[in-house]
Amino acid sequence: MSQERSIVFFDIDGTIFEMGKGTPESTRTALGLLKEKGHIPVVCSGRPKATLFPEVLDLGFSGIIGGAGAYVEFQGEVLRSVFLEQPLQGETVRKLERRDCCVVLEGPDYISYRGKGEAKKYFRGLDRLHREYPDRVKEMEEDSDRASKMTIFFYEEERFPFLDQELSLGKHFSLARYEREAFVEMMPKGINKADGIRVLLEHLGLPVSRTYAFGDGPNDLEMLQYVQYGTAMGNAEENVRKAAGYQTEGIWEDGVYRALKRYGLI
Repeated sequence: MSQERSIVFFDIDGTIFEMGKGTPESTRTALGLLKEKGHIPVVCSGRPKATLFPEVLDLGFSGIIGGAGAYVEFQGEVLRSVFLEQPLQGETVRKLERRDCCVVLEGPDYISYRGKGEAKKYFRGLDRLHREYPDRVKEMEEDSDRASKMTIFFYEEERFPFLDQELSLGKHFSLARYEREAFVEMMPKGINKADGIRVLLEHLGLPVSRTYAFGDGPNDLEMLQYVQYGTAMGNAEENVRKAAGYQTEGIWEDGVYRALKRYGLI
C-alpha cells in the first residue's frame, strides 16, 4: 500500500467514540501519528455539525463530513451544505407522526423536535444540547426548519417495511436503517457519506486509490464500498461487516490503531 499522502475517513459513534466512555487512547495516538505522517484525517458521520461536541472536534480532524454526507467542510471552508426540500420535509414529518413515529430534524446549525413528545427518551444528546448549547436546539417547525436529514424512531420496528412502502420513503429519501435499534436516518435523495467524500476528493484533487475509511453502522455502507480500503470495525453490524472489503478489531480492541498500522499509514 502506498506511502503517498492519503486521506482517511472516520465514522464517530462506535468507531472512534462511544457515549459515556469516550475515545480509546490508542485511537488518539493513531490520529496524531496519521497527521505526523502527512495524511489527512476527516470525520465522516451521520451526526450533523450541531452535535459535533469538543471531545470529537478536539481530536484534530482536517475536515468534516456531517449529516451522512449532506455537509462537507475542509479546514473551515464549507464545500457543501444540502437541506431537505420543502414541502416534502413538512409533509413527511406529519405523515410519520400520524403513524406514531418520533421524528427529529437535524441540521448543521440546530436540532429540532417536539418538546412535548418522547424524543429525549430515544435520542441521546438532546439533554446535553439543552444544558450546554441551548442555541443549537429548538422546538420543531417542520415547514421552515433547515434540516439536512431527519432521524425517526419506530415504536414498532416491524412496521417499517410497510411504512416505507406506504409513504414511498425510499423514493424520496436516501435511507439508512439500523439493525440493533429501531431507528432510520433519512437524507435528501442521492445523499450519503460516499457522495460527501466525492465532493471533498474533487476539491482536494485526490484519487479514490488513496482513500481509507472506518465505520460500523448502516450509514457507513456506501462509504466503505466507495473508498479503496473500506474497513468495518469488529463491533460493526453484520451487514456492514459483510459489505466492507476489510475488517479490523473492535473500537476497544485498538481496532483503528491496529488497522492503520497494518496499512502502513502510521
